[in-house]
Order: sequence, then structure tokens, then C-alpha cells
Amino acid sequence: MAHASAAEIPKGFLLTEAKARKVIPPPLDDEEWWKISDKPSLQLDLNPCPTKGKPRDGRVAMRTITHLTSAPSVSGEQLVLYRNATSAKAVLAKLRAELKRCSRGSDRYTATPLSVGDEAVSVTGHAYAKGKIDKSMPPTMWAVARRGSAVFFYSDFADRGDRHGRLLGDRALRKALAGDAKKMAKKVCDLPGVCG
Repeated sequence: MAHASAAEIPKGFLLTEAKARKVIPPPLDDEEWWKISDKPSLQLDLNPCPTKGKPRDGRVAMRTITHLTSAPSVSGEQLVLYRNATSAKAVLAKLRAELKRCSRGSDRYTATPLSVGDEAVSVTGHAYAKGKIDKSMPPTMWAVARRGSAVFFYSDFADRGDRHGRLLGDRALRKALAGDAKKMAKKVCDLPGVCG
């Protein structure tokens, strides 16, 4: 692997990046799209209390990969490097607080601890209508983890319904997202200064 400073994410480092870079451009028959961004000004992939404006949370590098299909489905991978582990811990603490504070109205979240890296959480977001889960909308799921000064997100929103409209595969999807987070929890320690 190419050497990188603590403020740099090497090209090809993210788990989905090789596939994304192979496909970009063009879209596959207008059925599938990949987007890659290195802008550190993007919002975090999980933003329960929608915030706008330039984030000021100590990040020094960031890469976001988004995969969209016409199904419709959206999945994402995001890696954020912070100047130190203290800044990264603060981001996770703030995220946990926001999941509680902003879980109301039309979007609600449930979070459970996840055994990944130094700390992690598995999150499921449901759309609500008239005080009940909107069964016509599949949940969005995230695995969010921190290892040292790195925070990473894996997410998926997809209509995984059978012919009766029942949602399928939530447990399997949650496990797959956690598996990706575990892979990245090992991989980020290859970056100088992240785990040391």
C-alpha cells in the first residue's frame, strides 16, 4: 500500500472503491451510479439532526462513496480521519446524543452497541407516518465505528420486499454492514497515526 500522511486517504483505500472507480463513468444503462468525493465539507453519512454549513469537528481528510440504483437503492461508505482520537470520540458522542434527541417526527432511529473497533453503533432509521412505522418505506441501516482517530460509516437503503410487500433481509443486511465496518477497523491502522 502507498504510504500516506495522517491527513491523506490513499486512492483505492475504501472497500468499495475499486469497483466504484472501475464503473465511473458512465452510469450503467442509467440503472446504476457511483459517486466518489474527497470533500471534507460534506455532512456525515448519518445526520439525524440535519445540519447545514461547513462542519468544524476536527476532520483532516474524508472520502465518501455513494452507490445508487434505479431499484431504488442507495448504499454508502464513508471514512473520516480526524486530527486525533479525542476529536473522533467527540464525533461519536455527539452522534449518539443526536440519535436520541432527533428521533421524532417522520424519522426515528434505534441504536444498539456494536463490537467493532474502539467503539461502534448499529443504527436503524424508520420513516414514520401518523405515529407509526411507514411499512411502505424500507428502513435505512448504518454501521458506524471508530478506531483511533478514524470514524467510518457503512449504510444501505433498499426496497427488499417480497411479492406481499413484506420487508426481507434486515438481519442479514445489518450483519453485512457490521462485517464491512470490522474490515475497515483493521485496515485503518495501516494509515500512519490513526491507531498509534
